[in-house]
Amino acid sequence: MPFYDLHCTDCDKDFNIKATMNEKVERLILCPECGSTNMETLYISAPAYIKSRGENIPACPNSGTCGASGCRFAG
Repeated sequence: MPFYDLHCTDCDKDFNIKATMNEKVERLILCPECGSTNMETLYISAPAYIKSRGENIPACPNSGTCGASGCRFAG
């Protein structure tokens, strides 16, 4: 089951909840604060990892399976 970041439009509370896709689509998820089903989905970006040019890159554990052309998983 996926986790959803939701915002209750009735009590203005944001929360994260694990629910089925059907529960979300059918509006069966209840606000933990007020019990309302009036929710908006929050789109929260995840932090990104950016590699610096001078950083050492560890060997790919799959490099032996990629063939003569090199590791297809290498960045």
